[in-house]
Amino acid sequence: MNTDHDSKWEQRYAAIPKPMKVAFYSCMIIGLLVHLFAFTNIIPNSDGLSRVYDTQQMTISGRWFLHYASMIHGYIQAPSLIGVLSLLFLGLSASMVTDLIKLRKTSSAIACGAFLAVFPSMAYTYLYMFTASAYTFGIFLAVLSVWIFRKYPHGQILAAVFLACAIGTYQAYFAVAVSIGLVCVILDLLDPDQQLDQVVKNGFRMLGMMLLGAVLYYLALQAFLHIKDLSLLNYRGIGAIGGSFSFGSLLHSLLSTYKQLIFYFLVPYSASYNTIVLTAAHWVFLLCMATALIHLLKARKHTGNCGRFLLLMLAFTLTPMAFNFTQLLSDSSPNMRYSFVFVYILALSILDGVSFKREKITSIVKTATCICCSLIILISAQITNLAYTSSATAHRATNAFAANLVSRVEQTPGYSSDMEVVIIGTFPRKIYHSSIDAFSMVEHYSCMSDTVMLLNKHVYYYLNNWLNVPWAEPDENTLIAISDSERFQQMPLYPDDGSVVIDNHQVIVKLAPRYVPKRPYEVEYEMRR
Repeated sequence: MNTDHDSKWEQRYAAIPKPMKVAFYSCMIIGLLVHLFAFTNIIPNSDGLSRVYDTQQMTISGRWFLHYASMIHGYIQAPSLIGVLSLLFLGLSASMVTDLIKLRKTSSAIACGAFLAVFPSMAYTYLYMFTASAYTFGIFLAVLSVWIFRKYPHGQILAAVFLACAIGTYQAYFAVAVSIGLVCVILDLLDPDQQLDQVVKNGFRMLGMMLLGAVLYYLALQAFLHIKDLSLLNYRGIGAIGGSFSFGSLLHSLLSTYKQLIFYFLVPYSASYNTIVLTAAHWVFLLCMATALIHLLKARKHTGNCGRFLLLMLAFTLTPMAFNFTQLLSDSSPNMRYSFVFVYILALSILDGVSFKREKITSIVKTATCICCSLIILISAQITNLAYTSSATAHRATNAFAANLVSRVEQTPGYSSDMEVVIIGTFPRKIYHSSIDAFSMVEHYSCMSDTVMLLNKHVYYYLNNWLNVPWAEPDENTLIAISDSERFQQMPLYPDDGSVVIDNHQVIVKLAPRYVPKRPYEVEYEMRR
């Protein structure tokens, strides 16, 4: 037994600051408790139907590194394995974030780890289970790039490489690096021991590192596109990478970054107790942070230093744009808003360890902060599990509908297994829908759908990959021709009598009035490499 080797590891572990270790374990444990349902069940969504096993060759979506990041879980949709790996990467990210913002209190470190694990957009990520560990690895790389830059003066190029890989995993994680980077700059401006000229110099150096990371990402992307003879999809603005932006659209996106952030945190989505309590907690949390910030500015005499004060106000003004940076590049979806979590991280970094001259004020602020953090974490856990429940309910409805559809086809007089089954349309939501109003709440903070069959092709994905029914999807021309035929137009909609017929050795099923042809990006997406 090599006791010297064990002793070295023990010494290295002991050298890690306590808040970093606390944040890691907090993220791992709380994340496991909150996301346990997702880790022990398979909840397919529309994309996941075709991703039981997928190598994630997503170069046409600009995610040239996603294929390599997905090697970690072997390209299979394995919830337990992916869950453990993803929490490991989130835990490491929480540990580095705690170090970057210099948290000292154990309670603050616990909250930091919990926020990163339970922020509602993580539920959206875990509903895309086939890629969740790769995406959290992208978050880890984004945080790691800033951590290396801050810790090692000569690590700028290595930090830029890690950032390029993070963006190549998912472009939205550039906002993660921008967000934590700006938080670090704000903390430097608040620190009286940091010389202003050095803070400005480091800020520009960090900006340079991030720009270099973006350039390396773009160069790598162009190399992959050239080698594979591909072009980018025209989807969510991806095809515009490297192109031009109009001033009007840029201004609109800029204003949207502020509007979205305000509405997300400070305006209740509905009259339910969850959203009202969560919004109230956000307002109180903001008030506590503002109180602490004003105290720090006065105590450290920042108001007397005009240049430093103006730079600090500018940095705060830029926070909505940094935290919602993806809105400047694309029409963001819930999983692209993970960087919103740094609103909490910024507040924690300012509130951690602050003490007022009057002990009563200190006690009130600390108590209010503790209550707010607890409520935010609790309600985020509620929203997350409501998202899982609504998605699981949608899947059960889809499963029952698809099974009934198969039985209906097979029981049609004259049916034989060698017939082509032509299904026009998708899940009829008006007939089969959930009457649980509370499910609508998760749309604001996470995601929800009434079904996993959003498009015509998803019906065949579901039948082939989840029910093992070997009905091949007809080609586009066949679907269009049958949809335009007079016989089809006269058929009633499913499940009415006559909605399933046999004609010319084909089974025709009418789920919708007409077939909606695939858009160009959908056709390209099917041939992704």
